[in-house]
Amino acid sequence: MRISFFLLFFALLHLTAVAQGVEVNFNNGRSMYNAWCGRCHGLDGKGIVEDLELEVPPPDLSDCSFNSREPRRDWKAVIAHGGEARGLSMSMPAWGEALTEKQIDLLIEYVKTFCPDRSWPQGELNFRRAQITVKAFPENEALLIPTYSHAETRSSTTKFVYEERIGPRGQWEVSLPFSSNHTTSVNALGDIEIAGKLLLFDDLPSLLLLSAGLEVGMPTGSASHGLGSGRWKFTPFLAAGKGWGPVFLQSSIKYEHPLKGTGSELLYSAAFTYPLTQEKKGLIPMVEFNGVSSLQEGNTTLYFTPQLYIGLVKRGHIALSVGTQFPVAGEKPFDYRIVAFLLWEYADGGLWW
Repeated sequence: MRISFFLLFFALLHLTAVAQGVEVNFNNGRSMYNAWCGRCHGLDGKGIVEDLELEVPPPDLSDCSFNSREPRRDWKAVIAHGGEARGLSMSMPAWGEALTEKQIDLLIEYVKTFCPDRSWPQGELNFRRAQITVKAFPENEALLIPTYSHAETRSSTTKFVYEERIGPRGQWEVSLPFSSNHTTSVNALGDIEIAGKLLLFDDLPSLLLLSAGLEVGMPTGSASHGLGSGRWKFTPFLAAGKGWGPVFLQSSIKYEHPLKGTGSELLYSAAFTYPLTQEKKGLIPMVEFNGVSSLQEGNTTLYFTPQLYIGLVKRGHIALSVGTQFPVAGEKPFDYRIVAFLLWEYADGGLWW
């Protein structure tokens, strides 16, 4: 019944276009968009159409932030299966019965032209966040990051992280950690960090991107209780990502340097991802390899961190990740560490929808 309704809907659209003298070229994205999509989204993509009122207003397709941040497979899912396929408004009908995959691809490429600024990186490069490895893609995210370390002195930290994009290629963030020393029963604010990141290079065909940034750690924690370093720290870093079909590699390297005294460290990580689904909602296994080298003492500790990323909603803007970090070589500062985060991509939707 539903399929018949949509087929009738598409047929009426086509007949209306013919009646109005609009000739539809099914091999041209612009022609198809103007004949059908423009009736709700506007011929300029801004979502403003005279005498049209929808319960959920169409998005502004000319907004480069909106236009660029999701991969084309998500656009294709919405066009083919309707807004419901990605947890969006049901006012967006499914076109999969009327259009071929190639025609949908042509539509998407035309819609992409509504953003005139090509410096915005495309959503195909927005790889899923790993636990330790720095993400290269600039994001609008809020995170809750709890960790628990099992060692002779047991401790836990909960970080509140806020990230916000600056233009097409920049990002700033702030991290507020609240730490607990379970041995001494001390709870206090840890070392606050602020950071900036800039996307230096991106290439969609090769699924490659590279970013650089700087983290600044402030001595706001209680060093005497092991809940802070007691020193300012400056940490420049590089972060990169590369895709090979369904497989993704993300890597980062940091140089952590205290403003006073010794203790400089080199921190490096690599995360491998093999998605089990192309949907936003589902299970994504990851594995990370992390290393920390003391540049003064010459010691290196290597870690192995298996984890599971779980998309909680169809739109994918709410996700949970849980993993365990094990030291496998060198000094062992803990027996194991449970790592997790709850992620909210706030630009894509609310916490409850």
